[in-house]
Amino acid sequence: MDVQDFWNNRELLLASSSAASAVIIGLMMFMAYRLIAGNRSSAFRLLLLALSLLAVYHGLSLADALGALEGRMAPQLSGVLYIAAFIALNFAFFELYYRKRARTRAWFYGLLAVGVTIAVCNLLSVTGVPAAEIGAVGNGERANLLLALEDGYVLVLSGLFAVMFAPHLRQRARYAVSLCFAFFGQLAAFLTRDFGVASPVFDLMAAILPVFYYIVLFMILFERVVELMQTAYRSSITDGLTDLYNRRFFTARLEKALEQAGQGAVGAIFCDIDDFKKLNDTKGHQAADIVLKQTAAILREETEGIGLAGRYGGEELVAFIQTASPDAPAVAERIRARIAKETIVTVSVGCALSMPGVKAEQLMKNADEAMYRSKRSGKNRVTLYDQL
Repeated sequence: MDVQDFWNNRELLLASSSAASAVIIGLMMFMAYRLIAGNRSSAFRLLLLALSLLAVYHGLSLADALGALEGRMAPQLSGVLYIAAFIALNFAFFELYYRKRARTRAWFYGLLAVGVTIAVCNLLSVTGVPAAEIGAVGNGERANLLLALEDGYVLVLSGLFAVMFAPHLRQRARYAVSLCFAFFGQLAAFLTRDFGVASPVFDLMAAILPVFYYIVLFMILFERVVELMQTAYRSSITDGLTDLYNRRFFTARLEKALEQAGQGAVGAIFCDIDDFKKLNDTKGHQAADIVLKQTAAILREETEGIGLAGRYGGEELVAFIQTASPDAPAVAERIRARIAKETIVTVSVGCALSMPGVKAEQLMKNADEAMYRSKRSGKNRVTLYDQL
């Protein structure tokens, strides 16, 4: 068989399309299963369910295209599977970004009920009807009408999901493209199957576009998995309130900086917000959280490009700089001055410079001791450990 014969063979095209689609769906099922193992989100369970239905659907389609499936109810059964899977799949992708709300749940069950009702009516239209009578005028017209209604409903769903979901997703362009592939692939099938339009172009569209649809969905899912992994990693190394690095990550980075630096090349800065407990008691936790965020932002801005800022815990914010100029005491003084000017609190600051062989914990302990000298000396000042 040459290439021309392949393109003109509708059954072979559909079989190849179902086989390729099944491979892509299998990859997405594996990803969804792995996501469920680490995250019990309902979106991943719905996604796995939708993909499982699609796998069965394309298995039936492949068998039907190869002539291995006998029975007059195959198109009707496939219709039930595809409508349910298509609805569940699109809602699952929406829920990858947004939690399901009552209104979303109502839409899901409403659309599913309409689609399944049409598909089940189609299935029942040939149940109990002798095979010889399916092509009779009354039975045939009724079955064909319900099949056309199924295909038309999927076309409507493609447009509806483009309006409902595409504007709200981070990957809205890709999602919109995927729905275009789904729409035009379904339209080609609609014209050839329900209206008897004989066209090699439509046959090719009906076979190829669903594969493109799944490819784009795979890209969206893969990108979302990467985003979730990055978010999880970011959450594991940062403080949720201030977005500064947490103590464990900060200490590890400081240790690495000390290993690479020479004497005095690393300066540690230890800040403690003055009278923070009093602020909590008089103005409440919300005001205290705002102050922490403001202070953290100043610390991050002043150390950006020359070091790293972190939160040790409570009202203790820390930083280290790894550069010859400006020196650590000058940076510490800028931090203190900005906090006093731009917020409603002040900070006591301690600064310590690295020495040969010093470890991160010891360097931070030295900066902590210098900070306590600032506290005892009247607060709102910077003390260098070497001056103790």
